[in-house]
Amino acid sequence: MLKTSKMRGFTLVELMITLALLAIAATIAVPNFVQFIRNNQVQAKADEIVTFLQYARSQSIVGREAYEVDMSSNDSWELGKDLSGSGAERLLAFNTTQAQPRVTSLTDSTLVFRANGMARQAAKITVCRNTDFSNGFLIEVKASGAIQLYARGRKNETEPMISCTP
Repeated sequence: MLKTSKMRGFTLVELMITLALLAIAATIAVPNFVQFIRNNQVQAKADEIVTFLQYARSQSIVGREAYEVDMSSNDSWELGKDLSGSGAERLLAFNTTQAQPRVTSLTDSTLVFRANGMARQAAKITVCRNTDFSNGFLIEVKASGAIQLYARGRKNETEPMISCTP
C-alpha cells in the first residue's frame, strides 16, 4: 500500500516575495553603509593627525629641543628635529581620496614645537572628504602647544563648520 505524504516547502511566489523584500532592504542599507565608511575614514585620519602632532610635541619636551612638522605636501607630512639637515624621523601619509587636510595660519607650512612644548605659532587644520564640511573635523594647535580636536562638523563647541577651509 502506498502512503501519500504532504510535500513541504516554499512556493515560488513566497521565494520571490522574500527576494524582493531583501532587495528593498539592501537598496536602503548600502548607501548608508557607504556613508558610514566614508565618515569613519575622515575621523580616523583626524585622529591620526592629532596623534602625530602630540607625538611631535612630546618628543620636543622629552628631547628638550625643537621638533618640526613639515605640512607643505598634500600627500604626506614629515616630522623631525631638523628637516632641512637630518631628514624626517616619521612620516604621515594621506590618501586624499578618503580625507584631505587643509592647514592655515602657518607662514611657511611648518609647525614647530619648542623644547618646552609650546608651538612657535598657532595653526588650524581641517580634515574633510572633498568639500563635505558637515562631516569634517577641525584640529586647532594653540600657541601653548595644546591640540584640540573638535566634534564632527564643528568649528568650536557651539558653531557648525561652514566650509572645509579652516
